[in-house]
Amino acid sequence: MGRPVNNMASVIATFDEARNAPRTHLFVSASLGWEGSCVPVNVRNMSQSGALIESPVIPDVGTAVLLRRGSLEIAGRIAWKADRKGGVSFGSAIYVTDWMSKKPASGQERVDRIVSEFKAGKAVGTHPANSAATPNGNSLASELQALRAELSELGDSLIGDMILIATHPEIQTLDISLQRIDRMLGQLGKAASPAS
Repeated sequence: MGRPVNNMASVIATFDEARNAPRTHLFVSASLGWEGSCVPVNVRNMSQSGALIESPVIPDVGTAVLLRRGSLEIAGRIAWKADRKGGVSFGSAIYVTDWMSKKPASGQERVDRIVSEFKAGKAVGTHPANSAATPNGNSLASELQALRAELSELGDSLIGDMILIATHPEIQTLDISLQRIDRMLGQLGKAASPAS
């Protein structure tokens, strides 16, 4: 069990003095995993060697952890904890700017572009599905099918984390997105088939 802390400010100040890298203030969501457990956390600040996290559940001081955000992950240990905050000391150096990026993942960019084109009517009835090409040269139908497969795989991997599902009900939007993609594929199929 971690040592009890009566004055969180003094613990944070001591931790601040011990670190040798400048800290960048931010507020991003991530997940913290350890020994078969995983909880959502907010990263409040970060340096190349550690981070201040906030969560209702933080493992004991000294616990080996894995901090993840999207495709990024870094192993470390809990250096201190007090109330709902804790310090993670990383096992190796990271680039803080990678963790700060607000740029959506390529899959989300594709969803946004395809939905925008679909709403504008560019893909439906204008070109057959097999010839409606996206900027990378693939047909719109094949792009939608690839996107659907990626989202489905993401949904399958997230559904196994009950804490994540319980704390982030908006994950249900993945299923809604899959249904929208299925409708678009159906409309593209109708547009591509000859009139009867």
